[in-house]
Amino acid sequence: MRIRDTKTEATTGTTGTEAAGERPAAGRPLPGAVPVLVAGGGPVGLVTAMFLARWGVPALVVDKRDPLTGPPRAMSSVRTLELLRSAGLMDAVEETGWYGSEPFHAVFKDSALGSARQQVAPPEPYARWLRTCSPVDSRLWLNHLQVQRLALDALLRHGGDARFGLGVTALEQHADGVRVRLADARTGEEHTVTAGYVIGADGAHSTVRRLLGITVPGREVVARLHTAFYRADLPPGADGRRDLMSFIRNPAVYATVFSMNGRDQWVSHLMDYPGRPDDTDGIAPLPVDRALALLRTAIGDPGLPVDLVTVNAWEAAIGAASAFRNGRVFLAGDSAHVQSSAGGLGMNTGIQDGHNLAWKLAAVLRGQAAQRLLDTYEPERRAAVRASLALSRGMHQGYRTLGGSDPNELYARAARDYVRAMMRYAYPSGAVVPPDGAPAATGDEAAADVLSDEVRPGHRLPHRPLEPAEDGRTSTHDLAGADWALIAGPQGAPWLPAATEAAAAFGITLTAHRVPAGTLPGLAHDGAVLVRPDHFVAWRADGLAADPGTAVKRTLAALLGR
Repeated sequence: MRIRDTKTEATTGTTGTEAAGERPAAGRPLPGAVPVLVAGGGPVGLVTAMFLARWGVPALVVDKRDPLTGPPRAMSSVRTLELLRSAGLMDAVEETGWYGSEPFHAVFKDSALGSARQQVAPPEPYARWLRTCSPVDSRLWLNHLQVQRLALDALLRHGGDARFGLGVTALEQHADGVRVRLADARTGEEHTVTAGYVIGADGAHSTVRRLLGITVPGREVVARLHTAFYRADLPPGADGRRDLMSFIRNPAVYATVFSMNGRDQWVSHLMDYPGRPDDTDGIAPLPVDRALALLRTAIGDPGLPVDLVTVNAWEAAIGAASAFRNGRVFLAGDSAHVQSSAGGLGMNTGIQDGHNLAWKLAAVLRGQAAQRLLDTYEPERRAAVRASLALSRGMHQGYRTLGGSDPNELYARAARDYVRAMMRYAYPSGAVVPPDGAPAATGDEAAADVLSDEVRPGHRLPHRPLEPAEDGRTSTHDLAGADWALIAGPQGAPWLPAATEAAAAFGITLTAHRVPAGTLPGLAHDGAVLVRPDHFVAWRADGLAADPGTAVKRTLAALLGR
């Protein structure tokens, strides 16, 4: 759908998206076999394939549609940008992205062009943590189309492939691979590719999930609503501000006005308005003239030119698949779990699924790890998904019932859930070895623990600033890099050659570093931490072992299933 406002001259712009960029070349013959086939060319599928390619696994992405068309529908999180940074894409992110508000901040207004009625933010300890938790500026944003284009470019540069207009129609698993039948969306012509593994990242209505017979048993519809995607040149409001994330409530409409590119692309969820039909049994399409009238009311200018790209009638649902894996086929993103857009982490949780799975598949395919490393994917990601779904459910219910209450109360209640779901969830089991005698992470830490920067197995490695070095390292994340790393305390020099020797024995890439006292809270002066390729801490030694080489080798053997 593409409707230009007939009442006024439409805003300028080429399409409902940014310029499309390069597409994968058509007409090339499909390979007969690939190590990994990714079904779905959305942000989750393309980022997953990009990481596989960077780790030496040339993945093939297929999608029955062109996923680079349409309006932007989701925004990045700090953690997503961290992952892109780890892939060497930070310069491209900064060139492509835009600076907006701090995460989990919003403004409540009578109209987008009116004065702010209330600024809403998390409590200061959480706001401060969000500002300092990452080497990435927390005000930097990408929309999902920008993420896709960066990932696609990097995928192709690193030897991967993508074919749009090809959809999965059948899967046949064997002991050493998966036979995938594909159909050309335009001609119906069929092709067959054999893949070592398949990743279903093909959305909430996943064909891969259906072919596997996997269900979403607890799927809960939490709302039915209309969402409008449009272009408009919104001037500063009455107070001189140009707010990029506004909640609008006035007698005629309750809606959002969110920027999707920091300039002229916007999305509005039309949550309530007088005369809204009952949606108990489903939601009907919203007429274009009604949508435009509601948008103008929300914006606060009845004569503003609006280029309405599309307005969708859809169900906001929350739920997780009964399984994230069947043999050699895995599910990631919306194929594995769906959630309301409330909280803003749906795409980002899916991207972290793909990052978790990519390093494990690469380790297995390169002969560095046993197959059982792949068994850790589902329990680890279920822990993260639970946190993300809990945030989404709580935020959605809060938005629906705000009424005359103070929205800061909602944000105060949800701040811990947001921080946990975005990057401070814990892996209670999986490719993690807790310290001797220490309990496994549970993910149920109190608020103080969620904000803690202590280095702990099962948690993301904390970002701590480093003195800028000649090689450009400015963060503890730079020490971790994109592969394995061992970081030792100031008196932990024997750990470094031990780690190098162990890495050679297992055929993995590992860098070893020694840091000054206090760099990483929780790291003993003569201790060490082992960091996985996804920047999660796999193991911590709270003192110098009698035989550091044996300790590291035993730990790697346990983690890699060898």
